[in-house]
Order: sequence, then C-alpha cells, then structure tokens
Amino acid sequence: MGHMKVSDSAQRFGFLVADVQRLFGRRFEQFAQRALPMTRAQCRLLVYLTVNRGVSQTVLADILETPPQALARTLERMEEAGWVRRRPDARDPRIERLFATRAAVEQLRVARMLSDEVRDEALHGLTAFETVQLMQLLQKVRRNLTNVVPTPLDTVVPEILRRPQTGTAFESDDADTAPHPLGGPDGDTSECTDLRPR
Repeated sequence: MGHMKVSDSAQRFGFLVADVQRLFGRRFEQFAQRALPMTRAQCRLLVYLTVNRGVSQTVLADILETPPQALARTLERMEEAGWVRRRPDARDPRIERLFATRAAVEQLRVARMLSDEVRDEALHGLTAFETVQLMQLLQKVRRNLTNVVPTPLDTVVPEILRRPQTGTAFESDDADTAPHPLGGPDGDTSECTDLRPR
C-alpha cells in the first residue's frame, strides 16, 4: 500500500471534478462566443430559471452562489435583453418571481446542442458502457452529497408557479408555458448546469 492519506485522495477527487467542470465550461465558451448571444454564466442562470420556475432573486442567489448585488445587475441586463421576466408574487407583492422568456428558452436549445458537442469531445474514447457507468457513478456521488448538504431555501416557490397551468393567468407570451427545453422539470440539465461562472 502507498502512503496516500485519505484526505489527499478526497482533495484530489474534488479537484478532478472541479477541473473537468472548468475545462468543460471553457470549451463551451469557445463555441458559445460564435453561436450564442449570451455568456456561459447567463446560460447557467437561465437553466436554473427553467428548472425552478418563479424562483425569487434571494433564492436564485443562493442556488447560484452569487452575491445578491452581482446577481441583481446580471438580471437587469438580462431583462433588458429580453431573456428574463419578473412578476410580483400573488401573495406578497414585495417578492418578485423570476421567469425565463420564450426567447431565452430558444437560446437554451442552442446552448444544449453546443453542450452536447463538448460532452462528445469530453467522452471521446469511452465506450458506450463506460459512459453509462461514469454517469451512474457520478449520480451516486451526487446523491451521497445531496443527502448531507442543506438545500437552498427553495421551498418558498408556490406549486402553482412551478408547473405550466393551462388556461390560467400564467399563460402569457413567455416561456412558462413552453415545452421544457431540457426534457421536463427533471430533465437532464447536467451539461448546462455545469456552466458555472468562474
């Protein structure tokens, strides 16, 4: 047996995962500069908005681990660009609910295609079996960590805002009622969610 301490391997595992994510993000950005009108950070923010429809700014800052002031500035820019829409909460008008617009959802489709290209490059040389195994093992690791890491305060979003409601006031011209771009609320957003701003 080598003299590798457990803490060393744990650190190395974390470093490896972070590095894969960093490189994935960089490569995605190379593609995005040519094909997308938004940054990687904005793309990541929109992915979270499509998964957590009607989330508040406070909760979004927590999920994205972004300082609230920085997030506020980004959201202003994205609102001007037509990617994000705010609505006051029905019960507490002081809280603003955030939604991705239909235009943003269209861009996320492009982002997802780019993301798939990067994924294919990243998994080059792995057999189909190895790829499935890798995904399953990483999901197991994520599950282990999810069980011990407290979740953001994202329980505050009323159920009615999370789901597309047919024939309600929420049916407007933006993306809340559009088909989910990433395969449903629990669709596979793994590639896009890796686009952490660095």
